[in-house]
Amino acid sequence: MIRFFLGVALIGSLATAVLGFLLANQRNTIRREYEKTAAQLKSVTEQAEESKVLAAEAQKKLEETRSKMTEATEKLAQIENQAGNGDSRVAEAEQRAKEAEQRAQQEKAEIEELGSKLESEKAASEAATAKVESLLKEKQALEENLSKLTAEVARMREVSPSTVRAVSMRSGIRGKVVSVNRNWNFVVLNVGEKDGLVENGVLNVYRSGQPVGKVKIVSTEASTAVADVEAGSDGGGIQPGDDVLN
Repeated sequence: MIRFFLGVALIGSLATAVLGFLLANQRNTIRREYEKTAAQLKSVTEQAEESKVLAAEAQKKLEETRSKMTEATEKLAQIENQAGNGDSRVAEAEQRAKEAEQRAQQEKAEIEELGSKLESEKAASEAATAKVESLLKEKQALEENLSKLTAEVARMREVSPSTVRAVSMRSGIRGKVVSVNRNWNFVVLNVGEKDGLVENGVLNVYRSGQPVGKVKIVSTEASTAVADVEAGSDGGGIQPGDDVLN
């Protein structure tokens, strides 16, 4: 009986020893697994922390990139707006250049027209100057002729009435009074020897068909003559432009 209990006790001790060994072995195994798992957890935690840091940096870079994209978009919009304004300014400048060219063409045409008018006026001025010079020469010639006629009148007036002979002229002579000398009481006519006038010939003076008086030829040239206003005539009434005829 004692042996039985001893045997049981021995078996129990052996079983306890084996169980203790198994438990110790299992505990060591669990510890190793725990340490391994703890190491893995630490590694994973460290990687997670690194990932968080990288994620934070990536998020920061993403925000910076978004900010840069927003800024770039705004600049692009500004550039497009400026480009649109530039196109508008270019169009406006082209329109102004076109208007300036049109004004230049118009002013050129006006200048050419003014130049043409200036040439015409220059030609007219030259023609007028030539005409004035011609008239001055003609006036000088008439003044010289009038001086000669006046001298001739004075000479004829010195002639004694007894030496004056009666003359006759052909009929149909017509002319006009060119000028009147009130002081010496004589007139200048626009008809002369070629028209049939002779010295001492008498012509009647009319105005608008009405008789004004008579004049007596005292000197003749080819196309002009000097005549005294006859006594009894209205000497003050004879005027340049009056008709003379016989």
